[in-house]
Amino acid sequence: MQQTGDIMRDASLLAISFILTASVVIAADAPSSAKTAAEIDRLILNDTATDSLQQVDDATFLRRVSLDLVGRPPTSGEITAFGLSPSESKHSDVVQKLLASDDYAANWSRYWRDAIFRPATNVRAAFVRPAFEEWMADNLSENRPWDAVVTDLLTATGTVNDNGATALIFAHEGQPEEIAAEASRLFLGIQIQCANCHNHPWDRWKREQFHELVAFFPRITLRRDPQSDKRYEYVITSADRDRSRRPGVSKFLLTRVDRNRDQIISEAEAKGTPLQRVFSGQGRNYIDKNGDGKLSIEEIQTAQPPDNNRPGQGATEHYMADLSDPGSKGTLIQPGFFMGEVDVPQGQSDADRRATAAGLFTSQQNEWFAKAIVNRMWAELTASAFYSPIDDIGPDRNAEHPEVLAALSEGFVANGHDLKWLLTTITSTRFYQRPVNTKADGFLKLEPTRLRSDQLYDALCQTLNVTNLSLPFNGRRTPNAQSEDRGRLQFAATFGFDPSTPRSDLTGNIPEALFLMNSPQLNQAIKADTTNSLITRISSIVQNDEDAVRELYLATVSREPTAKELFICRKHLNAAATRNEGFEDVLWSLLNSTEFQSKS
Repeated sequence: MQQTGDIMRDASLLAISFILTASVVIAADAPSSAKTAAEIDRLILNDTATDSLQQVDDATFLRRVSLDLVGRPPTSGEITAFGLSPSESKHSDVVQKLLASDDYAANWSRYWRDAIFRPATNVRAAFVRPAFEEWMADNLSENRPWDAVVTDLLTATGTVNDNGATALIFAHEGQPEEIAAEASRLFLGIQIQCANCHNHPWDRWKREQFHELVAFFPRITLRRDPQSDKRYEYVITSADRDRSRRPGVSKFLLTRVDRNRDQIISEAEAKGTPLQRVFSGQGRNYIDKNGDGKLSIEEIQTAQPPDNNRPGQGATEHYMADLSDPGSKGTLIQPGFFMGEVDVPQGQSDADRRATAAGLFTSQQNEWFAKAIVNRMWAELTASAFYSPIDDIGPDRNAEHPEVLAALSEGFVANGHDLKWLLTTITSTRFYQRPVNTKADGFLKLEPTRLRSDQLYDALCQTLNVTNLSLPFNGRRTPNAQSEDRGRLQFAATFGFDPSTPRSDLTGNIPEALFLMNSPQLNQAIKADTTNSLITRISSIVQNDEDAVRELYLATVSREPTAKELFICRKHLNAAATRNEGFEDVLWSLLNSTEFQSKS
């Protein structure tokens, strides 16, 4: 990595230019998705014939790629049409069709909503969630380059309910330490926050390096929007100058309160006067400079609130706390970037500081920016990872198949940080299309992957032919409640998780099982006696029980039943009190199956 001020300034200018221009810039020698996919297969299989890797059937591929790209399973009609298509390019064609759909943008905006908001430290973070989803979906629909999206997230200002790019900052209440840590974790895959109070216990990062990163973000101010009369309107602005101080307490008032003229104001003397409040709260701590428990007139007159590190209130500079003297101002820290020694101009405004930070994060000289998103997308789609956990990578970690990671990362950068190129490339590999194999070693091992909350919710809604699940909502109301699917939010309260968490660390729980087995809303949607129910629709087009069972399987798990499954279903239907009750039991069983709730 080049370590010069020119590189840093170029990166800053690049960040600013991406705010103004939103198109993917492809290098002249950028590799195609097909070429990179073939190279990946060759590298993973160690130059053996790629044809030796078994491939899934059409129905399995379509279900997998549909869940991955648009967050829902294919319909029965889509499965049939795909299977009957004679086109040799039907796999690549369906990928491009899915990527061009609105469902693609909605699916991945929800992925990033969970990645940003699940670890949020601001209890009011939900206020900006709808605005973020809309903003992110627009970016994905337009296929804005990933570095431009990240730049917006790091440099955003304005009203949080109008500008979804403020999500990361608002989710952590403008606190510079939290913003720096989350930006590093999400966009570089590096958890440098462990160096907040001490040198990192096992990585190379020093405490000063973490606080140099924090020093890019102290001037962020988060406050109620003074131009709005709405209760939940917040605005993010910059604090490039010290806030003006209120005039000190007048000598006249101090003299009047100091009844015994000893130059000391006692709590008894202050009672019932405007000075009474200085004896409560944290104010007393910074007024009593000598710590003798008494407040002298001189201490009160010269007292000022500490100007350093006011999270979310904007401080002109960042100070690293002195752990041996917590009450002191600490050490002034100037902005710096931990990935190499890069000269950062001093005295920049908040906008320039954050633009510089965004440029350093997204610079092509910073290999971890591309590696982080490539590793994250690869893990989400293939259930394997070059680094695991996906948000704890870096130069002190060893990657699996580093040559594959390098090929994907270099191609991603050469193609202008194009997310659709990346997804197209991964889904084009024979590796992506391998079947489930729980006994294989290393990368070739593949176990069914748990669906994210939104994927499972959309699968249920599509299967049951409803626009949403009318679930009772127990969460807090947000100012944008009318624009949100309340059923989706309540469903996420039970089934949601941070997508940065390895799926192997997630296990089912009792509330999830009880919901799928006993939810009145779900059971009502399963009923065959409603006009638009799945069973009613199937019964209207087929009369044969076996064909009806096949349609149920296609609608739920995207495949036809095996001979054994068909035999079991026929046997149950024959024993059921009524035909409809038998089909309701079959549908209920399929919705509660691991296969329906996972991607294979």
